[in-house]
Order: sequence, then structure tokens, then C-alpha cells
Amino acid sequence: MTTADRLPPLWLGQSVRTTLVVDRYPALAALPFMASLGDAIHRPRLIDAVFREKLRARLKVTGPIMLDSGGFTLMMQANASLHAANLAAIYQTCGADLVVALDEPATGNDPIDEQRRKHKVTLDNLIILADAIDHGRLVPVIHGPEFSDIERNAEASAKIVTAPRLVALGGLVPTLRHSAYRPEQVFRKLVSAVSAVKAAFPTSAVHILGAGAPRTLTYAFRAGASSVDSIGWRRAAGFGTIFLADSAERFVEDRDRARPRSRLTLTKDDHDLLAQCTCPPCREAGEVDARITVLASHYMPRAAHNAWTLHTQATRLCDE
Repeated sequence: MTTADRLPPLWLGQSVRTTLVVDRYPALAALPFMASLGDAIHRPRLIDAVFREKLRARLKVTGPIMLDSGGFTLMMQANASLHAANLAAIYQTCGADLVVALDEPATGNDPIDEQRRKHKVTLDNLIILADAIDHGRLVPVIHGPEFSDIERNAEASAKIVTAPRLVALGGLVPTLRHSAYRPEQVFRKLVSAVSAVKAAFPTSAVHILGAGAPRTLTYAFRAGASSVDSIGWRRAAGFGTIFLADSAERFVEDRDRARPRSRLTLTKDDHDLLAQCTCPPCREAGEVDARITVLASHYMPRAAHNAWTLHTQATRLCDE
């Protein structure tokens, strides 16, 4: 088994600004979690209060931790800024097992000159971080938007960090959202992107940022990725839905909503799947009717169920 093989297949995105599910369900504490400095962009005091030395204590987890740079949040917050040198100082003491390089994502809507500028900034940031952070912890981020960009940026990044444990592919979430409508096209794009990164980093595992929904998990792993991350388990729970393995989201109970067909309510087949669930809240509840009652009652059991379901599915897909 290689170093890459030993990395977790799924990282559960957890904000340090919100209620922790592990408080209610300690069995989740051993799962891999991913925090983001995007929280500190919203609340700068969190840099000293949490991220420099107290990240694990705040998350209350015992398993692996990955810390994201918050690059996407920076892109969405016009007045926010975070310099790579400052990030390096945080990464040196944060205690996370893996730390994600600071990227400036380029999109297909950017003019060519702007895309090139963003690619250069991302590489310049990687140089600064590579000089300060152990390469076994540092996760370079490779962006498109075109295949040629991914290939070129992967090759350039590999000259800076030659053999990281993990390399992340960013900017693929818009593509993954079309997986239900254009599955073959989406799958071909994913395979091409992952292949380009593997060619530049032959000994590294490949991570697809933001790919952690039940359907997109399958696409990511079958395309050759080794791991993904998800904040969807929390978002779905807050929306009132649960995940079922290899299935879409389901409302646990009927409810009035503006788009009544946006999600299905649990079907008879779904009841059978739920009866087999081994997540902490389902095990505590017992029979399937009691499980439905518990999951319908509160965000916490839904979040724990969703996290467990994604983790179980990702582990199974990696073992296939």
C-alpha cells in the first residue's frame, strides 16, 4: 500500500463557526474533517483564536484534519485578502495533517489575460508555501478552466512541489452539477483532468475539491480520484433532507415548499435502505419508523446520518 492509498477517501467540511455534530455524536470524531480559513476571512479574530494552534481542540476530532486556504471565499469577497506568507505562518502551527495551497481560481468567463494572471498568482503562492511548509503536508491546487490549462499548471506545480501526498483539482463543481444531465460528457472531462494531474504527479493521490455529494462521489472515484471533500452533508441536513447511498437527497417527511418536486420524499425502497443504515442516530433509534421520526426532528441527526452515509459510500467506492 502506498502513502497515497492510505489517505482518507472523504473529508467532511466543517465550519469552526457553527455547531459541531461531533458534540452530539462522538462516534464521528474519528472521521476525517476539513476546515477552511474562509471562516477567518469572515471573522479575522478566528486566526488567533482557532487556526494558529487550537484547530483540533475547536473541531473536537481525533481523526485526520485538512485545512483549506479559503481561496474560494477570497474570490467571492471582493475586499478580502490573505497573503501566502501570512498563510504559511498559520499553516506552520495549525496542527492540520494536510494544508491546501492558496489558489486564485480562473474561470471560463475570465479574459485570457486575467486567466494567465490568476494562474501565475497561484504558482507564486505555491512557491512561497513550498519554501515554508513540509511538502508531505502541502496540497497544491490545479485549475483549468480548459484541459490545456490543467495540464500546463500541473506540470508547473510539479516543478515546485515534486512529490506531495495529495494534489487537489479545483473548479470542477460547475461541471459536476451537470452529471445528471450529461453524464458521459462530465465523466470524460473528469477522466481527462485527473489523468493530466496524475501524469505530472505520478506518485501522488488526486483530490477533487467540492465533489462530495452521493452522485458526484461515484463520478469522481471512477474517474480516478483518490479523495473528495463535502459540505453537502451539512447543507442537506439544514434543508431537511438526508442522503441515501448511491441515491439522491430525500425529504424525510412531506412539507409545504415553493418547489414541491425539487426533492422526493422517502419511498418504500428508501425505507428499506434506511433500515440497513448503521449511522449513530439510526442505530440509536432502532426500527425504521423510529429512525424517520428522529431524522425528521432535528438538523443534528440528519447531519450525522449524511456524514456517515457519504463516508461509507466513499470507502466502498475506493475499495472496489
